[in-house]
Parts: sequence; structure tokens; C-alpha cells
Amino acid sequence: MTFPGRRAWLIAGALTGCLLSAIQILHDARIPVSFLPGVAARVNGREIDAASVDRTVAGLDARLRNAEPDARKRVVSRMIDEELLVQHALDSGAAETDPEVRAALARAAIARVNSEVSSQSVSDSEIGAFYQSHRSAYSSPAEFQVTPLYFESRAFPDLEEAERRADSARAGVRAGQTVESLQRAADVLPFGPPAQLATARTLANYFGPPVADELDRLQAGEATQPAAFGHGVLLLYLNRRVAGATPGLQSIHDLVQADALRGKQEAALADLLASLRKSARIDIAPDTHSGSRN
Repeated sequence: MTFPGRRAWLIAGALTGCLLSAIQILHDARIPVSFLPGVAARVNGREIDAASVDRTVAGLDARLRNAEPDARKRVVSRMIDEELLVQHALDSGAAETDPEVRAALARAAIARVNSEVSSQSVSDSEIGAFYQSHRSAYSSPAEFQVTPLYFESRAFPDLEEAERRADSARAGVRAGQTVESLQRAADVLPFGPPAQLATARTLANYFGPPVADELDRLQAGEATQPAAFGHGVLLLYLNRRVAGATPGLQSIHDLVQADALRGKQEAALADLLASLRKSARIDIAPDTHSGSRN
């Protein structure tokens, strides 16, 4: 190689070295970064909201808040660490494979919807409309005072004789016989039933839902259909019923307001899911487990 050629190579090598050194210096240098108002930090392009930092600092112990500059730095540093971990989890594919991460993301999405709705006030007209459409939910249930008439089978599990005695007692009810006279002809239950007013739900715990549910269709002085019960047959004589009542809106205003807000949150979540489903492509494989198998 001639002298001019070697000289050119030396100059090129020197320039390359200078360029690499300049790149390293610029990489290590801390160039001031401008932030928009309300941004506390930026991590790989993702911003940390200053308001979130303020809320976290405000929730700290009073002794830590008194040293707010240092406390704020610690909070920002912790939120940066959190953001780095979140980004790492997303980059590693945990959101697609880890059930706990997926569940946490779903809960966070629901919490975000609920928070957005909670920030909106529920108007008096919305509360009134919700109350009118859900009046039955706030009503107290009807209560019943009953006399059980139990007829034990003398040849259990054969209930034929017990059924005849129960049918005779029910015919006596229709004929106007007193419940006291019918009780004398009945057998004693193996447990003590409630003697005072009780809801159908309470009575169902004693006598079973089929018998208790029939009470709502009866008037005082009538009896239920005989039904198998224990080692015999049972019917309930309805002594008295007290209709349920619906409280006025003003007396339960806060309760209805909370329920109306929850209804708005559920509606907002349903709307979001409907929108997401509409814009998404969803393919569902055929159900190979259903149907008959030969």
C-alpha cells in the first residue's frame, strides 16, 4: 500500500474512533427532558401521573408526609419500580399465560369502570326511577302464623292411611271445623314449629319449600295440600297472614342511591363488554363434548 493510502486509512480510523467516543458520551449524558403538566415521570415512554403520586403521598403516615420532598421521591421511585415490573410482565407474556395476572388485569379493568361511574353523581330522577322499578326488592315479605297438622304413618313407608287422615282433616277445614279439634286428631311433630308470625322462607326451613310456598296463595282459615313429610303426611292451617310493606323512598334514600349507582356500574361494564365484543374477532370452536355418543 502506498503512503497516501496508509494515511487515508489512518485518518478514517481516527475519525471512526472519535465518532464512537462521541456516541458513548452522548449516550451517558443526561439530556434534560421536558414534561407536560401533570406528569411526574416517564418510563420507556409511559407516563406516571403526578396526581397519583399526590394521592399516594397524602395517604402516607403523617410523620412521613411532614418530610414531603423525601417522601415524594420515595413514592415516585416506588411507582417507577412498579411500572418497570409491569412492563417486564407484559413483555414476558405473563398477561397471556399467568392466570393470576389475567385475573388481576380483569379486576383492574372492572375497578376502572366502577371508578369512572362513581365519579358521576346519581340524580334524584335516576334514584326515583330505580326505586320505582325495584320496589319489590325493598318490600318486607309477608308473614304467616300457621298450625301444622301432621299425620304419622303407622305402617311407614306406606302412607295410604296417613293420606286418608290428612285428606279428612283438610275436608274438615273446608267444612268449618275449628283448628283445635283438628289438632286433637293429628299426631305430634318431632320438633317444635314456630308459634308466632314467620316468613315463608323461615317456614320453608321447617316444612320444606313446596308446602311453605303454597301459603302465599291462601287466605286465613284455609289449609295447604297434604304433602309427604317425615314418616307421614303434613298440611299447614293458616291462622293469620300479615301482608308485606314497601318503605317510602325517603326512609331508604341512601340505600336506593347506592343500589342505583351499582346498577349504573353494571350497565357501564355491560356496555363496555358489548362494545369490545363488537369490535373484536371472536372464534369459538365447536363443542365436541355435547350431544349423544354411540
